[in-house]
Amino acid sequence: MLCCIFFIPVIIAYGIIEIAITKVPNNFSIIKDYMDAENSNIETMVFGSSQIQVGINPSFLGDPAINFSSRGQHHNIDFTLLKGLIERFPNLKTIVFEVSYGHFELPHRSKYFWKNSIFLKYYHVNTFGRAVTPIDSLLFKSHPGKFSEMLVTHYLSDTIPDVYNKYGFDLNHYEGKFRKLNYDSATIITKPVQIYKREDVKVLAHNSEYFYKMIEYCLERNLKVIVLSPPTFSNYNQQRNPNVLRRRDSILTYIEDTYENVYFLNAEKDSDFIVEDFRNENHLNPKGAEKLTKKLNSFLKKIGE
Repeated sequence: MLCCIFFIPVIIAYGIIEIAITKVPNNFSIIKDYMDAENSNIETMVFGSSQIQVGINPSFLGDPAINFSSRGQHHNIDFTLLKGLIERFPNLKTIVFEVSYGHFELPHRSKYFWKNSIFLKYYHVNTFGRAVTPIDSLLFKSHPGKFSEMLVTHYLSDTIPDVYNKYGFDLNHYEGKFRKLNYDSATIITKPVQIYKREDVKVLAHNSEYFYKMIEYCLERNLKVIVLSPPTFSNYNQQRNPNVLRRRDSILTYIEDTYENVYFLNAEKDSDFIVEDFRNENHLNPKGAEKLTKKLNSFLKKIGE
C-alpha cells in the first residue's frame, strides 16, 4: 500500500511531462495531421535520413507529396514505414528513396532505435520488430535527454524557434557550420569534414539485397521509384572514400540495368548548389531545399510524360 502511495506522485509527474511533450510542436505530429487530411490525394512519398528531411520541402512539389524522412533513419525504417503506411494512400504513384554516399555500407538502425516510439505514436506503425505494449508509444522514456532538452528549449529558453509549414518542414533551419563561418568558402574548406569512410563489404551485401527488395515491393504495386542522392559540398565530395563510392555506384548501375520504372536523380556534385544553400557539408538549408525540391519536381514531371 505504501509503495502504491509513493508511486502515485511519480506517475502523475510523468503524465504531466508526457502531456507537455505532446504540446510542443514537432514535425512528426504535423506530418501526421497532414497525412490524415490529405492521404487520399498524396501521389509521392519520400523517405530518407536527415539529408532528405531538410532537403525536400513538399510545398515546392506540383503534385501532393509527403516527406517521412528523419535524422538517423535508414532503409530498414524506410521500408517498415512504407509497408505500414501504403494502404492509407490510394492515389500513390511514386516512392523516393535516398541513397547517399556510404548508405550501403552503413549498418541499418537497430531494433532499439529511439524513434520507434515516435513512429508508433504518430504514424501508428510498429518499427520495433516485436509486439508492442501501450507504454511503447510514450515519448519521454524513449529518449529522456532529447525530450528534456525539447521541453527546456520550448518553455524556458530564448532560442530561434522551429517554424514548420503544413508538411512538417522546418522553414527556420539555417543555423549551422556554414552560417557560423559566414558562408566563406575559403574558410570552410580549411575546416575538418565529418564524413563516414569506413568500409564494410559484409554490411554492403546485406543492405544492397535489402534495397533490391524495397524496389521490387514498389514495382509489384506499379509504383515508380526515384533514387535520390542529395547535394553535398565540394570539400565533402573530395573526402569520400573512393572504394565506398565505387561500390555504391556499381549497385546503382546494377539496379538501372535490372529494373524498369526506377529513376536516378544524383545531385551530389550539382554545381547549381552554392555555399549559401548549405547548413554544413552534407545538409541543405531551407533555401537549398527549395532548389533541390524544384529539381525533383521537374524530374517527376519528366518521367511522368
